[in-house]
Amino acid sequence: MTSFVTLKTHLLFPELYLFFLMVIYLISTLFVKSLHLQKLNFLLIFLLLPLGVYQLFYFSEVVQQLAMNGMYIHDSLSYFLKSISVFLIVMLLIYSSKYTNIIGINSAEFNLLSLFSLLGQFIIISANNLLTIYLGIELLSLALISVVALRRNSNVSSEAAMKYFVLAALASGFMLYGMSMIYGITGSLDLLFISDYIVSENINNMVLVFGLVFLISGIGFKFGAVPFHMWVPDVYEGSSFSTALLLGAAPKIAAIALLLRLLAEGLPELSQHWEKMLLIMGLLSIILGNFVAIAQSNIKRLLGYSTIGHVGFILLAFGSGFLKQNYEGALDAYSSMLFYVITYTFSVTGAFGVLLIINKDEKDKDNINDLKGLLQKNPVAAWCMVAFMFSMAGVPPAVGFYAKFVVLESLISSDYLLIVVLAALSSVVGAFYYLRIVKIILFDNDEKNKSIFYDDKEIAFFPKFLISINGLSIIILGLFPGPIMNICSNAVTNSLVF
Repeated sequence: MTSFVTLKTHLLFPELYLFFLMVIYLISTLFVKSLHLQKLNFLLIFLLLPLGVYQLFYFSEVVQQLAMNGMYIHDSLSYFLKSISVFLIVMLLIYSSKYTNIIGINSAEFNLLSLFSLLGQFIIISANNLLTIYLGIELLSLALISVVALRRNSNVSSEAAMKYFVLAALASGFMLYGMSMIYGITGSLDLLFISDYIVSENINNMVLVFGLVFLISGIGFKFGAVPFHMWVPDVYEGSSFSTALLLGAAPKIAAIALLLRLLAEGLPELSQHWEKMLLIMGLLSIILGNFVAIAQSNIKRLLGYSTIGHVGFILLAFGSGFLKQNYEGALDAYSSMLFYVITYTFSVTGAFGVLLIINKDEKDKDNINDLKGLLQKNPVAAWCMVAFMFSMAGVPPAVGFYAKFVVLESLISSDYLLIVVLAALSSVVGAFYYLRIVKIILFDNDEKNKSIFYDDKEIAFFPKFLISINGLSIIILGLFPGPIMNICSNAVTNSLVF
């Protein structure tokens, strides 16, 4: 009989805290009138924020332990990534606090599904077993599909939800099939056992490689990487701004944890195979994402293709790690990847945050020309949007410049010079569509557009304060990236063992 001592349930404190918070919030919404729902939502944020702060401050002191009979891992990396996920969800809830009511989405349903997605991310981040990974992925996917379908009166949203559901089910099937192949060869679902078994038995079985191909296909879909990117622009376009933000930011944190747990820790002996796959997918994602985004006028679709391009950089950083079994180089590459993901997610959260807090129309104004006149109507939001665009374009002094620099540096150290040249050229091309938005905001004016924005005085204090801090941090971290880079390096080196 399994005891609680063996399960070590106390190590699941973040997940249990989040679960009980969800249950309490769900029950509370049944008894709170709609007039007081806004207060309940802010109470939810107030109770959720300490979870992220606690994990951020104590992640460096966490000693690696296994829980739930080895299915769950408790280490510095998991605490750090969970804290970032919590902060991103808190920012989402604050930015969308007024927006959901304007466009007719039930804020309680949206918040609850956001918390469900966060719980799925927590499970993925700490997963040490193929079954746990699959459970986390399915919980996250079901929450995201439900959020996309929340706009019941929108045919476009229903179409996007159905498309996402079908393709997500297909990707999950690929991953499950790949996992079954690996289980059939190794006889275990435990990632650490699988890694040791492949080394000790000196397995050179093509079935493992085929299983790896199916796993990479599923991971590619979850990331939205080429050639599994088809859903990204369509689902972004069919979603509300708040839903697109939920899709594009926090799940990326769980996705890099999936890469690190499943491939770097679980299948390092197959690195010569998965590195090549990820490098090809990453380079194709950068090229296609940046070139196709140039032709987009819908800002959701544009940011969807932008996401594909940024995913390419993430995959390049990860794929450059294990060249010639250079483990020290791998840790540097993974630290660069982690830094890139954090800077990108906070930049895209800020960009969507601006669109959320300025929108006063029940229909999203999602054409880039709708941003004309924003500087005159709402200068705070305008300058913050400029900072976020600079960061995603990789223009100094925004932090996105340094993030791309460290990724390219890790590729150079691994002698992938051709990939560096192609990625850099594609990024220069990609800067065009970001700078086009900057030009529209700063230099174009349209009196008709001013009626669709909230001005500075009409925006509540907390969203305006948060977007200002978000924008300033993008510039400050670009000037002083060292502390965050050191934190990323410590989280990786303290947790990953090859």
